[in-house]
Amino acid sequence: MATINERIQQLEDEITILKSKINDLSKNTEEKDYPPSTIVGNIIPQSQINPVDFKSGRGSMYGNAPIWNDSELKTPSAKSEPSQPKIGYNKHTHSRYSGGALIKDTLDIVEYDWEGAGITNKHSQLFWQKQPKIKTVKNSAGTKDIEKIGSLDLSFNPDTKTWGTSTYEIDVEKCYLVRRVTDQFNEELTSQGRPIQTLGVIAIDSKGQEMKSPLLYTFGDINSLAGRNTNLNKSDVWWSEDAKCWRFYAVFKPAIEEQ
Repeated sequence: MATINERIQQLEDEITILKSKINDLSKNTEEKDYPPSTIVGNIIPQSQINPVDFKSGRGSMYGNAPIWNDSELKTPSAKSEPSQPKIGYNKHTHSRYSGGALIKDTLDIVEYDWEGAGITNKHSQLFWQKQPKIKTVKNSAGTKDIEKIGSLDLSFNPDTKTWGTSTYEIDVEKCYLVRRVTDQFNEELTSQGRPIQTLGVIAIDSKGQEMKSPLLYTFGDINSLAGRNTNLNKSDVWWSEDAKCWRFYAVFKPAIEEQ
């Protein structure tokens, strides 16, 4: 059995060897540029790389396109269009954490002429026999045919951290006027002795009611005249038959008088 002094000597020898190896590694690695290199793919099963659904069973060493629905499983090639699908595969959301957020500057919305292309399965784009034409519409001047494809007209609200879009039609029975809580409005609520409300939610008034109201107040069966509201005191707009337009009530008018 080695004595303490012999054991100390062994450890010192090992430390000396390790220092020598560290110095040698430093001379060969530190402050040196990495040599240029090219990385190429190897012949490996590409099905392990492509996001092929585990239910599909269509992986191969050359890889295949993702299988998006069950009808594509039975299609041997892109020469035939599959039937209407019943089950969707490779489902994923599009958040910043899953699938990635949709990019405002690259997202397009398009309307195709399906009948002209003879396409029955709109979901399996890989198997379309011909690219459908994009539908067109006349511009406001009526001089040009414009393809119906383009990005969404979006604007960002920094207070609620939400995206909004412009609209070309407002349904007076379904559109609501609301006020949502912002930092500035929270300060106003606090100064009135009311509790701080969560940012972005519809604000609550002093009576505990949501600050939300439809442009045209109705109740009951809106498709039946008998079910419609005849008291317009809760509405924000009314229809002018003479002017053929919707008019907003004046805020200073104490009551609504029908003429």
